[in-house]
Amino acid sequence: MCVILPFARQRFTPSDMAAWNAILADRRRRGLWQKVDRATSRDRDWIMVWLPGLKEPSLRLERDSKGVYGLSYYDGQGWFQFRQGATIIDCLSQIEPEAQLKAAARRAD
Repeated sequence: MCVILPFARQRFTPSDMAAWNAILADRRRRGLWQKVDRATSRDRDWIMVWLPGLKEPSLRLERDSKGVYGLSYYDGQGWFQFRQGATIIDCLSQIEPEAQLKAAARRAD
């Protein structure tokens, strides 16, 4: 007998990470993103992106405890969310064409 543990709502899923990694690989290859870091807390999961030459992260992708995704931009004074949705595709489609993201997510499933 096995026990199935539910996946935490505030964590990015393997499909989420496949979609994210498809974008990350392209952006790094082209030199558009300098550094990427991930942090997890009890309430949310974040991926922070540093643009070349900047000391502070400029983009933040997060998933909160309700399972809602948000994409925010840091302007030097504060974070401003410009995209929110029920799936990671809802947020990342602002960055990349939706067809590429859906294909990457399907490969992870």
